Amino acid sequence: MKRRYFMLMAFGALCIPLVAQGADFSYAQYKTLLEQHVKLGMTIDGIAAAVMDYSALATEANKPDAAYSRLLTELAAFDPASLGFPVERMAFWTNVYNIAAIKTIVDHYPVDSIRSWKIQWLGLPWNRKAITVGGREYSLEEIEFDQLVEGFKDLRVHFGVNCASVSCVDLLAEPFRADRLDRQLEEQGKRFLADQKKGMRIDRNKSTVYLSQVFKFDKKHFEAYAGNAVKFILPYVSEADREYLQSGKYDIEYLDYDWNANDLKNAK
Repeated sequence: MKRRYFMLMAFGALCIPLVAQGADFSYAQYKTLLEQHVKLGMTIDGIAAAVMDYSALATEANKPDAAYSRLLTELAAFDPASLGFPVERMAFWTNVYNIAAIKTIVDHYPVDSIRSWKIQWLGLPWNRKAITVGGREYSLEEIEFDQLVEGFKDLRVHFGVNCASVSCVDLLAEPFRADRLDRQLEEQGKRFLADQKKGMRIDRNKSTVYLSQVFKFDKKHFEAYAGNAVKFILPYVSEADREYLQSGKYDIEYLDYDWNANDLKNAK
């Protein structure tokens, strides 16, 4: 697909074209998959989540003409090096992570969690090969850290990746795209941090800020690239919460993390 885009925007310290000339990956199959199988406005274990119909996808995995099967085939044949600009690559690998997490559940379905022993006997699926892109197999950890966090040094990717679990940042019900990536990540971040059960909760009476364990899991990079998680989240919270966080007069603790799969069969 030939495109012409010349407008620039700031991504951290980089100046990145909104969209570039050249060939981008077609997200048509992924868009169809999300439209058909992601359900919004649901809860699991009392926590709001965008849920996935993994049962239907497991059935589709056996049908070569289904959107799910065609998407995996297209990814396996696509050369990510053909993406010429950082914003395209960042959108691409964020989508790939989410597709790989979905595939991890589908490949072993039925499972109750991405940390099921059926996926990895120690409950640590991050280093197992999960998806093929351009003829090479990638693990979830390689995608999240090698390609995204360390590749772009943009911590907003944590607002994009979904680990197929209830307490993760919600799976976006549309593909991430280069020409709207900034807006998509900003909206994801604000929604996540406004959710007191999985993003952030402030207890002023106890002088305690409860953060998602997402910020604990990758504490190293939040400290290296932003100073700490609190400094990073300031643009994504309300003015009142921002003033409180800037005061520094509180302790940091972490919210419980629900690793149950964001599976439609468990949703209400």
